[in-house]
Amino acid sequence: MKLHQQYLLLHSQLGDTTEHTLTLADLAELLDCTHRNTLTIVKKMAALGWIHWHAQRGRGRRSVLSLLAPADQIAAEYMMQAMNRRELQEAADQVRAFSSSPSMQHYLNQWLLGYSGHHTESGTNNESIDTLRLPIRQQLHALDPLYINLLAESFVTSHVYDGLVQRDEHGQILPALAHTWDVSDDRLTWIFHLRKGVYFHSGKPLSALDVVFTFERLQSTERRTLYREVSKHILSVEAAAPLTVRFQLNKPHELFLSFLTTSRAVIVPSGLSSNTAASQSERERIQSRQIPVGTGPFKVTFWDNHMCRLEAYPMYFQGRALIDRVDILQIPWITADKRGGNQDLHYSTNETVESPFFHLMHNPSSTSGTDWTQASSGVTVTKLLTCNTQKPGPLNDPGVRAYLQQCIDVISDSLVGTTDMMNSFARSTDKQEIVLNIATIPQYRLDAEQLALALHPYGFSCTIHTGGMEQFKGDWRLESDLILFSLIQDRDEELRRYDMYATLSEHLEPFSQAKVRWMMQKIAVSPHIADRKQVLDEVERLLITEHLMFNLSQKPVETAYLPTVRGLSFNSQGWVNLRHIWFPSKELE
Repeated sequence: MKLHQQYLLLHSQLGDTTEHTLTLADLAELLDCTHRNTLTIVKKMAALGWIHWHAQRGRGRRSVLSLLAPADQIAAEYMMQAMNRRELQEAADQVRAFSSSPSMQHYLNQWLLGYSGHHTESGTNNESIDTLRLPIRQQLHALDPLYINLLAESFVTSHVYDGLVQRDEHGQILPALAHTWDVSDDRLTWIFHLRKGVYFHSGKPLSALDVVFTFERLQSTERRTLYREVSKHILSVEAAAPLTVRFQLNKPHELFLSFLTTSRAVIVPSGLSSNTAASQSERERIQSRQIPVGTGPFKVTFWDNHMCRLEAYPMYFQGRALIDRVDILQIPWITADKRGGNQDLHYSTNETVESPFFHLMHNPSSTSGTDWTQASSGVTVTKLLTCNTQKPGPLNDPGVRAYLQQCIDVISDSLVGTTDMMNSFARSTDKQEIVLNIATIPQYRLDAEQLALALHPYGFSCTIHTGGMEQFKGDWRLESDLILFSLIQDRDEELRRYDMYATLSEHLEPFSQAKVRWMMQKIAVSPHIADRKQVLDEVERLLITEHLMFNLSQKPVETAYLPTVRGLSFNSQGWVNLRHIWFPSKELE
Protein backbone atom coordinates (compact mmCIF):
# COMPACT_ATOMS: atom_id res chain seq x y z
CA MET A 1 0.00 0.00 0.00
CA LYS A 2 2.94 2.32 0.65
CA LEU A 3 3.88 2.24 -3.06
CA HIS A 4 0.34 3.32 -4.03
CA GLN A 5 0.55 6.22 -1.61
CA GLN A 6 3.89 7.28 -3.07
CA TYR A 7 2.57 7.20 -6.63
CA LEU A 8 -0.44 9.30 -5.63
CA LEU A 9 1.93 11.71 -3.89
CA LEU A 10 3.96 12.06 -7.08
CA HIS A 11 0.83 12.62 -9.11
CA SER A 12 -0.48 15.30 -6.74
CA GLN A 13 2.90 17.08 -6.65
CA LEU A 14 3.71 16.91 -10.35
CA GLY A 15 0.22 17.36 -11.78
CA ASP A 16 -1.46 15.76 -14.79
CA THR A 17 1.38 16.36 -17.25
CA THR A 18 2.65 13.02 -18.60
CA GLU A 19 6.39 13.79 -18.73
CA HIS A 20 8.44 15.64 -16.10
CA THR A 21 12.12 16.57 -16.19
CA LEU A 22 13.79 16.39 -12.78
CA THR A 23 16.82 15.01 -11.00
CA LEU A 24 16.93 12.04 -8.66
CA ALA A 25 17.52 14.51 -5.85
CA ASP A 26 14.29 16.32 -6.82
CA LEU A 27 12.44 13.02 -6.78
CA ALA A 28 13.90 12.05 -3.40
CA GLU A 29 12.76 15.38 -1.97
CA LEU A 30 9.23 14.90 -3.32
CA LEU A 31 8.99 11.41 -1.79
CA ASP A 32 10.83 12.45 1.39
CA CYS A 33 13.21 9.48 0.96
CA THR A 34 16.93 8.84 0.71
CA HIS A 35 18.49 8.49 -2.74
CA ARG A 36 18.81 4.73 -2.25
CA ASN A 37 15.15 4.30 -1.27
CA THR A 38 14.09 6.53 -4.13
CA LEU A 39 15.92 4.30 -6.62
CA THR A 40 14.17 1.25 -5.13
CA ILE A 41 10.77 2.93 -5.44
CA VAL A 42 11.47 3.93 -9.04
CA LYS A 43 12.46 0.36 -9.96
CA LYS A 44 9.30 -1.09 -8.35
CA MET A 45 6.99 1.38 -10.07
CA ALA A 46 8.72 0.83 -13.42
CA ALA A 47 8.41 -2.96 -13.02
CA LEU A 48 4.66 -2.55 -12.44
CA GLY A 49 4.35 -0.39 -15.54
CA TRP A 50 3.25 2.67 -13.57
CA ILE A 51 6.15 4.89 -14.69
CA HIS A 52 8.96 5.16 -17.17
CA TRP A 53 12.22 6.59 -15.80
CA HIS A 54 14.73 7.71 -18.42
CA ALA A 55 17.85 8.37 -16.33
CA GLN A 56 20.50 10.88 -17.39
CA ARG A 57 23.93 10.79 -15.78
CA GLY A 58 26.26 13.69 -15.11
CA ARG A 59 26.19 16.92 -13.13
CA GLY A 60 23.27 19.15 -13.96
CA ARG A 61 21.65 16.66 -16.33
CA ARG A 62 17.93 16.09 -15.66
CA SER A 63 16.16 12.76 -16.07
CA VAL A 64 12.67 12.27 -17.56
CA LEU A 65 9.86 10.74 -15.48
CA SER A 66 6.73 9.59 -17.32
CA LEU A 67 3.61 8.84 -15.25
CA LEU A 68 1.89 6.03 -17.15
CA ALA A 69 -0.80 4.77 -14.75
CA PRO A 70 -3.98 6.84 -14.25
CA ALA A 71 -4.03 8.19 -10.71
CA ASP A 72 -7.64 7.15 -10.15
CA GLN A 73 -6.77 3.55 -11.08
CA ILE A 74 -3.96 3.51 -8.50
CA ALA A 75 -6.31 5.13 -5.97
CA ALA A 76 -8.88 2.40 -6.63
CA GLU A 77 -6.27 -0.34 -6.14
CA TYR A 78 -5.22 1.37 -2.92
CA MET A 79 -8.84 1.26 -1.67
CA MET A 80 -9.17 -2.41 -2.64
CA GLN A 81 -6.11 -3.32 -0.57
CA ALA A 82 -7.38 -1.16 2.27
CA MET A 83 -10.66 -3.11 2.22
CA ASN A 84 -8.84 -6.35 2.94
CA ARG A 85 -6.82 -4.77 5.74
CA ARG A 86 -9.77 -2.76 7.11
CA GLU A 87 -7.83 0.47 6.81
CA LEU A 88 -10.54 2.08 4.73
CA GLN A 89 -10.88 5.44 6.44
CA GLU A 90 -7.16 6.19 6.26
CA ALA A 91 -7.10 5.23 2.58
CA ALA A 92 -10.28 7.17 1.84
CA ASP A 93 -8.79 10.32 3.33
CA GLN A 94 -5.73 9.99 1.10
CA VAL A 95 -7.62 9.34 -2.14
CA ARG A 96 -10.40 11.86 -1.55
CA ALA A 97 -9.06 14.05 -4.37
CA PHE A 98 -9.82 11.25 -6.85
CA SER A 99 -13.14 10.06 -5.34
CA SER A 100 -15.28 12.01 -7.83
CA SER A 101 -13.52 10.42 -10.80
CA PRO A 102 -15.95 8.28 -12.84
CA SER A 103 -13.14 5.91 -13.82
CA MET A 104 -12.13 5.39 -10.17
CA GLN A 105 -15.76 4.61 -9.37
CA HIS A 106 -15.80 2.14 -12.28
CA TYR A 107 -12.67 0.35 -11.03
CA LEU A 108 -14.03 0.18 -7.49
CA ASN A 109 -17.51 -0.93 -8.47
CA GLN A 110 -16.25 -3.67 -10.79
CA TRP A 111 -14.00 -4.95 -8.02
CA LEU A 112 -16.82 -4.76 -5.47
CA LEU A 113 -19.05 -6.90 -7.67
CA GLY A 114 -16.53 -9.70 -7.22
CA TYR A 115 -15.61 -8.99 -3.62
CA SER A 116 -19.16 -8.59 -2.32
CA GLY A 117 -22.14 -10.88 -2.63
CA HIS A 118 -22.26 -14.60 -1.86
CA HIS A 119 -19.11 -16.53 -0.93
CA THR A 120 -18.66 -20.07 0.37
CA GLU A 121 -15.81 -21.36 2.53
CA SER A 122 -15.11 -24.42 4.64
CA GLY A 123 -15.77 -24.34 8.39
CA THR A 124 -13.85 -26.04 11.21
CA ASN A 125 -15.67 -29.33 10.60
CA ASN A 126 -15.34 -29.03 6.83
CA GLU A 127 -18.92 -27.83 6.58
CA SER A 128 -19.84 -25.23 3.97
CA ILE A 129 -20.13 -21.69 5.42
CA ASP A 130 -22.27 -19.31 3.35
CA THR A 131 -21.26 -15.66 3.72
CA LEU A 132 -23.02 -12.66 2.22
CA ARG A 133 -20.95 -9.46 1.93
CA LEU A 134 -23.03 -6.30 1.73
CA PRO A 135 -21.26 -2.98 1.12
CA ILE A 136 -23.10 0.07 2.43
CA ARG A 137 -22.12 3.69 1.91
CA GLN A 138 -22.87 4.86 5.41
CA GLN A 139 -21.14 4.69 8.78
CA LEU A 140 -22.85 2.67 11.49
CA HIS A 141 -22.62 4.96 14.49
CA ALA A 142 -24.93 3.06 16.85
CA LEU A 143 -26.68 -0.31 17.06
CA ASP A 144 -28.45 0.22 20.37
CA PRO A 145 -32.11 0.89 19.43
CA LEU A 146 -32.21 3.85 21.80
CA TYR A 147 -29.47 5.65 19.85
CA ILE A 148 -29.95 4.68 16.21
CA ASN A 149 -30.79 7.40 13.68
CA LEU A 150 -29.95 5.97 10.27
CA LEU A 151 -31.79 3.50 8.10
CA ALA A 152 -28.62 1.43 7.76
CA GLU A 153 -28.51 1.17 11.57
CA SER A 154 -32.17 0.22 11.66
CA PHE A 155 -31.53 -2.42 8.97
CA VAL A 156 -28.87 -4.08 11.15
CA THR A 157 -30.86 -3.86 14.39
CA SER A 158 -33.93 -5.36 12.68
CA HIS A 159 -31.91 -8.57 12.34
CA VAL A 160 -30.38 -8.46 15.83
CA TYR A 161 -33.43 -7.67 17.97
CA ASP A 162 -37.07 -8.75 18.13
CA GLY A 163 -40.11 -6.85 19.37
CA LEU A 164 -43.17 -8.10 21.16
CA VAL A 165 -45.01 -8.03 17.82
CA GLN A 166 -43.93 -7.65 14.20
CA ARG A 167 -45.35 -6.45 10.90
CA ASP A 168 -45.27 -8.78 7.90
CA GLU A 169 -44.77 -7.93 4.23
CA HIS A 170 -48.47 -7.22 3.84
CA GLY A 171 -48.62 -4.82 6.79
CA GLN A 172 -50.37 -7.22 9.17
CA ILE A 173 -49.32 -7.20 12.84
CA LEU A 174 -48.30 -10.69 13.98
CA PRO A 175 -46.93 -12.26 17.18
CA ALA A 176 -43.16 -12.14 17.76
CA LEU A 177 -41.69 -12.39 21.28
CA ALA A 178 -45.26 -12.31 22.55
CA HIS A 179 -47.31 -15.23 21.26
CA THR A 180 -50.58 -13.45 22.07
CA TRP A 181 -51.96 -10.37 23.82
CA ASP A 182 -55.13 -9.03 25.41
CA VAL A 183 -56.51 -5.51 25.63
CA SER A 184 -59.12 -4.14 28.00
CA ASP A 185 -62.44 -2.72 26.79
CA ASP A 186 -61.31 0.83 27.61
CA ARG A 187 -58.10 0.26 25.55
CA LEU A 188 -55.92 1.37 28.46
CA THR A 189 -54.54 -1.99 29.63
CA TRP A 190 -52.52 -4.21 27.31
CA ILE A 191 -51.26 -7.62 28.48
CA PHE A 192 -48.63 -9.53 26.48
CA HIS A 193 -47.82 -13.20 27.01
CA LEU A 194 -44.20 -14.02 26.15
CA ARG A 195 -42.98 -17.14 24.40
CA LYS A 196 -41.18 -19.79 26.44
CA GLY A 197 -37.60 -20.76 25.73
CA VAL A 198 -36.44 -17.55 24.07
CA TYR A 199 -32.80 -16.62 24.72
CA PHE A 200 -30.71 -13.54 24.16
CA HIS A 201 -27.46 -13.95 22.23
CA SER A 202 -25.64 -13.91 25.56
CA GLY A 203 -27.49 -17.07 26.63
CA LYS A 204 -29.72 -15.18 29.08
CA PRO A 205 -33.39 -16.31 28.94
CA LEU A 206 -35.98 -13.69 28.02
CA SER A 207 -38.34 -12.70 30.83
CA ALA A 208 -40.94 -10.05 31.55
CA LEU A 209 -38.30 -8.08 33.47
CA ASP A 210 -36.41 -7.47 30.24
CA VAL A 211 -39.53 -5.97 28.67
CA VAL A 212 -40.07 -3.77 31.73
CA PHE A 213 -36.44 -2.64 31.62
CA THR A 214 -36.65 -1.85 27.89
CA PHE A 215 -39.65 0.46 28.19
CA GLU A 216 -38.63 2.08 31.45
CA ARG A 217 -35.31 2.88 29.79
CA LEU A 218 -37.15 4.32 26.79
CA GLN A 219 -39.48 6.41 28.98
CA SER A 220 -36.68 7.80 31.14
CA THR A 221 -34.40 8.97 28.34
CA GLU A 222 -34.10 12.66 27.56
CA ARG A 223 -33.46 11.85 23.92
CA ARG A 224 -36.12 12.78 21.44
CA THR A 225 -36.82 9.31 20.10
CA LEU A 226 -38.83 8.43 17.02
CA TYR A 227 -42.56 7.87 17.70
CA ARG A 228 -42.32 9.67 21.03
CA GLU A 229 -45.85 11.02 20.46
CA VAL A 230 -47.10 7.46 20.92
CA SER A 231 -44.64 6.09 23.48
CA LYS A 232 -45.27 8.98 25.90
CA HIS A 233 -48.77 7.56 26.45
CA ILE A 234 -47.28 4.59 28.35
CA LEU A 235 -48.14 5.29 31.98
CA SER A 236 -46.55 2.16 33.44
CA VAL A 237 -45.22 -1.27 32.53
CA GLU A 238 -44.91 -4.15 34.98
CA ALA A 239 -44.12 -7.85 35.10
CA ALA A 240 -47.42 -9.48 36.08
CA ALA A 241 -45.74 -12.91 35.92
CA PRO A 242 -42.34 -14.22 34.73
CA LEU A 243 -43.63 -14.32 31.14
CA THR A 244 -46.46 -11.81 31.32
CA VAL A 245 -46.18 -8.03 30.88
CA ARG A 246 -48.86 -5.44 31.60
CA PHE A 247 -48.83 -1.99 29.97
CA GLN A 248 -51.02 0.79 31.32
CA LEU A 249 -51.69 3.78 29.06
CA ASN A 250 -52.67 7.22 30.35
CA LYS A 251 -55.01 7.61 27.34
CA PRO A 252 -56.22 5.15 24.72
CA HIS A 253 -54.02 5.19 21.63
CA GLU A 254 -54.88 3.06 18.63
CA LEU A 255 -51.34 3.29 17.23
CA PHE A 256 -49.77 1.76 20.35
CA LEU A 257 -49.66 -1.73 18.86
CA SER A 258 -48.15 -0.36 15.64
CA PHE A 259 -45.47 1.37 17.71
CA LEU A 260 -44.51 -1.98 19.25
CA THR A 261 -43.58 -3.31 15.78
CA THR A 262 -40.92 -0.61 15.24
CA SER A 263 -37.17 -0.60 15.82
CA ARG A 264 -37.63 1.74 18.79
CA ALA A 265 -39.64 -0.87 20.70
CA VAL A 266 -37.44 -3.95 20.29
CA ILE A 267 -36.48 -5.73 23.50
CA VAL A 268 -33.03 -5.35 25.04
CA PRO A 269 -31.71 -7.38 28.01
CA SER A 270 -32.05 -5.86 31.46
CA GLY A 271 -28.89 -4.67 33.17
CA LEU A 272 -27.16 -3.10 30.16
CA SER A 273 -23.79 -1.88 31.41
CA SER A 274 -23.15 1.85 31.65
CA ASN A 275 -20.32 3.92 33.09
CA THR A 276 -22.17 5.92 35.74
CA ALA A 277 -19.08 7.97 36.55
CA ALA A 278 -18.93 9.40 33.04
CA SER A 279 -20.91 12.38 31.80
CA GLN A 280 -24.29 11.74 30.17
CA SER A 281 -22.93 12.36 26.66
CA GLU A 282 -19.98 10.04 27.33
CA ARG A 283 -22.31 7.34 28.72
CA GLU A 284 -24.43 7.61 25.59
CA ARG A 285 -21.37 7.33 23.37
CA ILE A 286 -20.16 4.23 25.25
CA GLN A 287 -23.60 2.63 25.22
CA SER A 288 -24.26 3.30 21.54
CA ARG A 289 -20.93 1.68 20.55
CA GLN A 290 -21.36 -1.50 22.61
CA ILE A 291 -21.85 -4.81 20.80
CA PRO A 292 -25.65 -5.24 20.76
CA VAL A 293 -27.33 -8.25 22.36
CA GLY A 294 -30.79 -9.21 21.20
CA THR A 295 -32.95 -12.26 20.57
CA GLY A 296 -33.04 -11.90 16.78
CA PRO A 297 -31.88 -14.24 14.00
CA PHE A 298 -28.35 -12.81 13.82
CA LYS A 299 -25.87 -11.88 16.53
CA VAL A 300 -23.15 -9.27 16.13
CA THR A 301 -19.75 -10.92 16.61
CA PHE A 302 -17.58 -8.06 15.36
CA TRP A 303 -18.11 -4.34 14.81
CA ASP A 304 -15.72 -1.50 14.10
CA ASN A 305 -15.73 1.60 11.90
CA HIS A 306 -15.44 -0.47 8.74
CA MET A 307 -17.29 -3.76 9.18
CA CYS A 308 -20.14 -5.27 11.15
CA ARG A 309 -20.29 -9.07 11.15
CA LEU A 310 -23.60 -10.81 11.74
CA GLU A 311 -23.61 -14.55 12.41
CA ALA A 312 -26.73 -16.68 12.41
CA TYR A 313 -28.00 -17.46 15.92
CA PRO A 314 -28.67 -21.24 15.94
CA MET A 315 -31.22 -21.09 18.77
CA TYR A 316 -33.36 -18.76 16.66
CA PHE A 317 -33.41 -21.00 13.60
CA GLN A 318 -33.40 -24.26 15.61
CA GLY A 319 -30.78 -25.57 13.21
CA ARG A 320 -28.66 -24.17 10.38
CA ALA A 321 -29.72 -20.83 8.91
CA LEU A 322 -29.95 -20.29 5.16
CA ILE A 323 -27.10 -17.75 5.44
CA ASP A 324 -24.43 -18.41 8.07
CA ARG A 325 -22.76 -15.01 8.09
CA VAL A 326 -23.35 -11.48 6.81
CA ASP A 327 -20.46 -9.02 6.61
CA ILE A 328 -21.77 -5.47 6.32
CA LEU A 329 -18.94 -3.35 4.93
CA GLN A 330 -18.91 0.41 5.33
CA ILE A 331 -17.59 1.92 2.09
CA PRO A 332 -16.35 5.50 2.53
CA TRP A 333 -16.73 6.52 -1.10
CA ILE A 334 -19.91 7.70 -2.76
CA THR A 335 -21.12 7.03 -6.27
CA ALA A 336 -23.60 9.63 -7.41
CA ASP A 337 -27.02 8.17 -8.10
CA LYS A 338 -28.12 9.33 -11.55
CA ARG A 339 -31.68 9.48 -10.31
CA GLY A 340 -30.68 11.38 -7.17
CA GLY A 341 -32.50 11.40 -3.88
CA ASN A 342 -32.05 10.39 -0.28
CA GLN A 343 -34.07 8.19 2.02
CA ASP A 344 -35.19 8.75 5.56
CA LEU A 345 -36.53 6.87 8.48
CA HIS A 346 -38.23 10.12 9.38
CA TYR A 347 -37.59 13.81 9.01
CA SER A 348 -34.92 13.65 11.71
CA THR A 349 -33.01 10.70 10.29
CA ASN A 350 -31.47 10.03 6.95
CA GLU A 351 -29.96 7.51 4.64
CA THR A 352 -28.01 8.10 1.47
CA VAL A 353 -29.29 5.39 -0.84
CA GLU A 354 -27.08 5.47 -3.92
CA SER A 355 -26.86 1.73 -4.66
CA PRO A 356 -25.51 0.56 -1.29
CA PHE A 357 -25.73 -3.18 -2.07
CA PHE A 358 -24.11 -5.34 -4.72
CA HIS A 359 -25.81 -8.63 -5.66
CA LEU A 360 -28.60 -6.99 -3.65
CA MET A 361 -28.64 -3.43 -4.95
CA HIS A 362 -30.87 -1.06 -3.00
CA ASN A 363 -32.33 1.79 -5.09
CA PRO A 364 -30.32 0.97 -8.24
CA SER A 365 -29.65 3.44 -11.01
CA SER A 366 -31.43 2.87 -14.30
CA THR A 367 -28.09 1.83 -15.83
CA SER A 368 -27.93 -1.48 -13.95
CA GLY A 369 -26.77 -4.36 -16.15
CA THR A 370 -29.14 -6.59 -18.06
CA ASP A 371 -28.54 -9.49 -15.66
CA TRP A 372 -30.21 -7.60 -12.82
CA THR A 373 -33.86 -8.07 -11.93
CA GLN A 374 -35.55 -5.09 -10.35
CA ALA A 375 -38.19 -5.45 -7.62
CA SER A 376 -40.29 -2.82 -5.91
CA SER A 377 -40.21 -2.81 -2.13
CA GLY A 378 -43.50 -0.92 -1.94
CA VAL A 379 -41.77 2.04 -0.29
CA THR A 380 -41.87 5.67 -1.44
CA VAL A 381 -39.68 8.53 -0.27
CA THR A 382 -41.15 12.04 -0.27
CA LYS A 383 -38.94 15.09 0.17
CA LEU A 384 -40.75 17.89 2.00
CA LEU A 385 -40.31 21.54 2.94
CA THR A 386 -42.31 23.02 5.83
CA CYS A 387 -42.85 26.55 7.08
CA ASN A 388 -42.05 27.53 10.66
CA THR A 389 -44.79 30.06 11.38
CA GLN A 390 -44.00 30.10 15.08
CA LYS A 391 -41.02 32.27 14.22
CA PRO A 392 -41.86 35.92 13.43
CA GLY A 393 -40.94 36.62 9.84
CA PRO A 394 -42.11 36.72 6.21
CA LEU A 395 -43.79 33.30 6.33
CA ASN A 396 -46.37 34.53 8.82
CA ASP A 397 -47.89 36.27 5.78
CA PRO A 398 -50.17 33.80 3.90
CA GLY A 399 -49.44 35.72 0.69
CA VAL A 400 -45.71 35.09 0.98
CA ARG A 401 -46.33 31.38 1.57
CA ALA A 402 -48.67 31.21 -1.45
CA TYR A 403 -46.04 32.97 -3.57
CA LEU A 404 -43.40 30.52 -2.34
CA GLN A 405 -45.68 27.65 -3.38
CA GLN A 406 -46.03 29.19 -6.87
CA CYS A 407 -42.26 29.48 -7.18
CA ILE A 408 -41.71 25.89 -6.08
CA ASP A 409 -44.31 24.70 -8.58
CA VAL A 410 -42.56 26.59 -11.37
CA ILE A 411 -39.16 25.22 -10.33
CA SER A 412 -40.50 21.66 -10.06
CA ASP A 413 -42.10 21.83 -13.50
CA SER A 414 -38.95 23.39 -14.99
CA LEU A 415 -41.01 26.23 -16.44
CA VAL A 416 -39.54 29.50 -17.67
CA GLY A 417 -40.80 32.86 -16.40
CA THR A 418 -43.18 33.77 -13.64
CA THR A 419 -46.95 33.74 -13.22
CA ASP A 420 -49.10 36.85 -12.92
CA MET A 421 -49.30 36.23 -9.20
CA MET A 422 -45.51 36.27 -8.94
CA ASN A 423 -45.26 39.54 -10.83
CA SER A 424 -48.06 41.05 -8.78
CA PHE A 425 -46.43 40.10 -5.51
CA ALA A 426 -43.02 41.33 -6.65
CA ARG A 427 -44.50 44.74 -7.52
CA SER A 428 -46.44 45.03 -4.25
CA THR A 429 -43.30 44.51 -2.20
CA ASP A 430 -41.33 46.89 -4.40
CA LYS A 431 -39.06 43.99 -5.32
CA GLN A 432 -37.55 43.76 -1.85
CA GLU A 433 -35.78 40.51 -1.15
CA ILE A 434 -37.56 37.99 1.04
CA VAL A 435 -34.93 36.77 3.49
CA LEU A 436 -35.37 33.18 4.71
CA ASN A 437 -33.31 30.63 6.65
CA ILE A 438 -33.48 26.94 5.68
CA ALA A 439 -32.68 24.29 8.31
CA THR A 440 -31.72 20.78 7.26
CA ILE A 441 -29.25 17.97 7.98
CA PRO A 442 -25.82 17.78 6.28
CA GLN A 443 -26.96 15.04 3.88
CA TYR A 444 -29.60 17.41 2.46
CA ARG A 445 -27.44 20.51 2.26
CA LEU A 446 -27.01 20.12 -1.50
CA ASP A 447 -30.80 19.92 -1.92
CA ALA A 448 -31.18 23.08 0.17
CA GLU A 449 -28.49 24.87 -1.84
CA GLN A 450 -30.14 23.95 -5.13
CA LEU A 451 -33.51 25.15 -3.83
CA ALA A 452 -32.01 28.43 -2.60
CA LEU A 453 -30.33 28.99 -5.96
CA ALA A 454 -33.55 28.28 -7.85
CA LEU A 455 -35.59 30.63 -5.62
CA HIS A 456 -33.14 33.53 -5.91
CA PRO A 457 -34.45 34.85 -9.27
CA TYR A 458 -37.91 35.14 -7.68
CA GLY A 459 -36.74 37.49 -4.95
CA PHE A 460 -35.80 35.06 -2.17
CA SER A 461 -32.48 35.32 -0.37
CA CYS A 462 -31.96 32.03 1.48
CA THR A 463 -29.26 31.11 3.96
CA ILE A 464 -28.79 27.47 4.93
CA HIS A 465 -28.11 26.05 8.38
CA THR A 466 -27.23 22.38 8.82
CA GLY A 467 -27.26 20.50 12.10
CA GLY A 468 -26.53 16.95 13.20
CA MET A 469 -29.22 14.38 13.84
CA GLU A 470 -29.67 15.04 17.53
CA GLN A 471 -29.47 18.81 17.03
CA PHE A 472 -32.10 18.67 14.29
CA LYS A 473 -34.50 16.77 16.54
CA GLY A 474 -34.48 19.53 19.15
CA ASP A 475 -35.54 23.17 19.15
CA TRP A 476 -32.63 24.22 16.92
CA ARG A 477 -34.68 23.82 13.75
CA LEU A 478 -37.29 26.26 15.12
CA GLU A 479 -34.79 29.09 14.65
CA SER A 480 -35.24 28.83 10.86
CA ASP A 481 -38.09 29.80 8.54
CA LEU A 482 -38.07 26.64 6.41
CA ILE A 483 -37.27 23.04 7.36
CA LEU A 484 -36.21 20.54 4.68
CA PHE A 485 -36.55 16.83 5.41
CA SER A 486 -38.08 13.69 3.94
CA LEU A 487 -40.64 11.07 4.85
CA ILE A 488 -40.43 7.38 4.04
CA GLN A 489 -43.85 5.91 3.30
CA ASP A 490 -43.64 2.20 4.00
CA ARG A 491 -45.78 -0.37 5.77
CA ASP A 492 -45.56 1.80 8.89
CA GLU A 493 -46.89 4.75 6.88
CA GLU A 494 -49.81 5.47 9.22
CA LEU A 495 -47.51 5.65 12.24
CA ARG A 496 -44.90 7.70 10.38
CA ARG A 497 -47.43 10.24 9.14
CA TYR A 498 -48.94 10.57 12.59
CA ASP A 499 -45.55 11.13 14.20
CA MET A 500 -44.50 13.59 11.48
CA TYR A 501 -47.65 15.72 11.71
CA ALA A 502 -47.47 15.74 15.51
CA THR A 503 -43.87 16.96 15.30
CA LEU A 504 -44.67 19.37 12.49
CA SER A 505 -47.36 21.01 14.63
CA GLU A 506 -44.52 22.40 16.75
CA HIS A 507 -43.63 24.64 13.78
CA LEU A 508 -47.08 26.22 13.50
CA GLU A 509 -48.62 29.40 14.87
CA PRO A 510 -51.14 28.80 17.70
CA PHE A 511 -54.36 28.59 15.66
CA SER A 512 -53.06 26.07 13.09
CA GLN A 513 -51.23 24.18 15.83
CA ALA A 514 -54.40 23.76 17.89
CA LYS A 515 -56.33 22.58 14.82
CA VAL A 516 -53.69 19.96 13.89
CA ARG A 517 -53.38 18.68 17.45
CA TRP A 518 -57.17 18.34 17.74
CA MET A 519 -57.16 16.18 14.60
CA MET A 520 -54.25 14.13 15.96
CA GLN A 521 -56.30 13.35 19.06
CA LYS A 522 -59.12 12.08 16.81
CA ILE A 523 -56.67 9.73 15.13
CA ALA A 524 -55.39 8.38 18.45
CA VAL A 525 -58.84 7.23 19.61
CA SER A 526 -60.26 6.05 16.27
CA PRO A 527 -60.41 2.21 16.17
CA HIS A 528 -60.75 1.95 12.37
CA ILE A 529 -57.84 2.30 9.95
CA ALA A 530 -60.02 3.92 7.27
CA ASP A 531 -61.18 6.61 9.70
CA ARG A 532 -57.62 7.31 10.83
CA LYS A 533 -56.44 7.60 7.24
CA GLN A 534 -59.24 10.03 6.47
CA VAL A 535 -58.15 12.35 9.29
CA LEU A 536 -54.47 12.03 8.32
CA ASP A 537 -55.44 13.09 4.79
CA GLU A 538 -57.37 16.04 6.26
CA VAL A 539 -54.26 17.15 8.14
CA GLU A 540 -52.23 16.91 4.94
CA ARG A 541 -54.81 18.94 2.98
CA LEU A 542 -54.82 21.61 5.68
CA LEU A 543 -51.04 21.95 5.59
CA ILE A 544 -50.97 22.08 1.79
CA THR A 545 -53.90 24.48 1.27
CA GLU A 546 -52.52 26.85 3.92
CA HIS A 547 -49.11 26.62 2.17
CA LEU A 548 -47.45 25.30 5.32
CA MET A 549 -45.96 22.18 3.69
CA PHE A 550 -44.54 21.75 0.18
CA ASN A 551 -43.93 18.48 -1.64
CA LEU A 552 -40.56 18.80 -3.39
CA SER A 553 -40.19 15.32 -4.87
CA GLN A 554 -41.33 11.73 -4.58
CA LYS A 555 -39.62 8.54 -5.70
CA PRO A 556 -40.07 4.79 -5.17
CA VAL A 557 -37.43 2.66 -3.47
CA GLU A 558 -36.46 -0.40 -5.45
CA THR A 559 -34.01 -3.27 -5.14
CA ALA A 560 -32.09 -4.91 -7.97
CA TYR A 561 -30.74 -8.42 -7.54
CA LEU A 562 -28.82 -11.03 -9.49
CA PRO A 563 -30.37 -14.37 -10.51
CA THR A 564 -28.24 -16.11 -7.86
CA VAL A 565 -30.30 -14.49 -5.08
CA ARG A 566 -33.28 -16.53 -3.87
CA GLY A 567 -35.88 -15.94 -1.17
CA LEU A 568 -36.03 -12.16 -1.68
CA SER A 569 -38.47 -10.41 0.64
CA PHE A 570 -38.61 -7.01 2.33
CA ASN A 571 -39.06 -5.79 5.87
CA SER A 572 -41.52 -3.04 6.77
CA GLN A 573 -39.00 -0.34 5.83
CA GLY A 574 -38.33 -1.72 2.36
CA TRP A 575 -34.97 -3.31 3.19
CA VAL A 576 -34.12 -6.87 2.20
CA ASN A 577 -34.97 -9.39 4.90
CA LEU A 578 -31.81 -11.43 5.49
CA ARG A 579 -33.74 -14.18 7.31
CA HIS A 580 -34.95 -15.63 4.03
CA ILE A 581 -32.10 -14.94 1.58
CA TRP A 582 -30.33 -18.01 0.23
CA PHE A 583 -28.12 -19.02 -2.69
CA PRO A 584 -28.33 -22.26 -4.69
CA SER A 585 -25.31 -24.54 -4.92
CA LYS A 586 -22.76 -23.61 -7.57
CA GLU A 587 -23.53 -26.84 -9.43
CA LEU A 588 -27.13 -25.63 -9.99
CA GLU A 589 -26.24 -22.20 -11.29
